Formats: sequence, C-alpha cells, structure tokens
Amino acid sequence: MTDNKGKKYYICIELQELAWPSPTITTEEIAEAGGWDVALGVIEVDKHNNERTLQPGEVIEIKPGHGYGRKVCWKRGLNSVEERVSQEVAALKSAYPRLKFVADGNWVLIPDYAMDEPWNPVKGDVVFQIPQNGYPGTPPYGFYVRTGITCSGGTPANYQEPAPTQPPFEGTWGVFSWAPGDGAWRPGATVHSGTNLVHWAWGFKHRFNQGR
Repeated sequence: MTDNKGKKYYICIELQELAWPSPTITTEEIAEAGGWDVALGVIEVDKHNNERTLQPGEVIEIKPGHGYGRKVCWKRGLNSVEERVSQEVAALKSAYPRLKFVADGNWVLIPDYAMDEPWNPVKGDVVFQIPQNGYPGTPPYGFYVRTGITCSGGTPANYQEPAPTQPPFEGTWGVFSWAPGDGAWRPGATVHSGTNLVHWAWGFKHRFNQGR
C-alpha cells in the first residue's frame, strides 16, 4: 500500500507478503491479518532467524519497500491448538499430579477434588473438556462430577444428570453449567502469561462455595 508521501509498505506474515496501508503495525493487527486469535501470540523472526515474542499492544515501525518483509517476518506464537493444550496439561499435572488426560477429545480428570460440606460427597472426581477448536481464545465451559451429588440434601442448581455427553472415564457423570465471570478468562500468548487451565480448575471451588 502507499501512504500520503508515496511510500509503499509491505509486511510478511507466515511467509506471505502483504501490502500494508501505514508505516506502523500492532501485535493485534498482525494476528488479525494472519487470521489467528491474538491470544496465541505473535513471534517476530528476523533475517538471522532470531525469534522474539511481541508484547500485547506493541507498535512496530515498518520500513518502506519489499525489502523489509524479507528481513522481518511474523508468525503465530503457537503452531497449533494441540501444542497449547500439551503445555496446559503439563501445567495442570504440576498442580494435580494424579490428573488423567485423554487426548481423544481433550478430557481432563482431577481426582478427589475438595467440595466440602454441605456437599455430599465432600470430595470427588471432577472432569472437564478442553475445547478442540479455537483454544485458548475459546474458553472451556462446564464441568462434570459423578452422579448422585447433593448439596444440603438437595439437587444443585444448574446441574444435570446424567449429562448428555459422557466423559470417557468409568462411571456415570452429571454436568454443571458453569463459567467464570465476565472478563475472567484472559489467556496470554504463553501458558503462564495469562489465564490458564490451572486457574480454570481452581475456579470450580467458587462454584462449590456458592452452595446449592
């Protein structure tokens, strides 16, 4: 593209050269132009193949002409949802060493999760599913417990048993319709730079603390 001084600007995103209408570009604009969620992050690669992760809101000055795109290129921070999920599961296992993970469907089981009174049982297995598309931009939703759970002797609100979809673990499962509050899910370009699945799992405690 040509600016008001007649200079033409080009950018390179994942090895594809694109015309750009201004002498600057932001991290978010790079992700949008590349077609991925900015939560995956943006990595800058220079002509020597040195890599640098851009910060959210960072503004990069573009030099005019095709040459700039041959010296600096950008790519998404993670190669795939699968890579991000693998890193997230590793973090979960650090917090919950007995965790079980089924890659077919991205199912996670946390054993003996503390529910406490007036819940019955006071602890039990909790299961959730990591989204298979769009993660981490798309957050998880809901979590599963074994059927028969009660709170103060009654059936909990926003809970269904048996769940329409059954996790791939032994037994019969019910499901809580649950999500963090507005704005609570804010993943970063890396697992530990924003909200992650460890925070998500900790959040189940908030639901149990709400009672029935």
